[in-house]
Amino acid sequence: MMKAIKYEKDAVLIQDGKINAWVDIWVENGDTICDWNKNDFIMTDPNDVALKNWQDNLEHFEDATTIAREVLENAGIIYQDENGKWHQTEKYHTMKGSIPIK
Repeated sequence: MMKAIKYEKDAVLIQDGKINAWVDIWVENGDTICDWNKNDFIMTDPNDVALKNWQDNLEHFEDATTIAREVLENAGIIYQDENGKWHQTEKYHTMKGSIPIK
């Protein structure tokens, strides 16, 4: 089962079985923008190949980015206003380091 295990102000570490993948997330023009943190892979490294294959699955991207958005919203780092636009909170600008999720 996919879950978040750690977060920073603009990224969430997602775990799905043996796969660990960071999702970068930021707010731009009122929308949340998400992308995989790792985009360069060593194709002779079995771990990189496994991660790339997992990241290439669109359903994994959709689930991981949904979890990432929820984690940062629940942590008070981003929020959505009454008009549906996303914003960063003051916590975004002051948070340092990463925080494990229990």
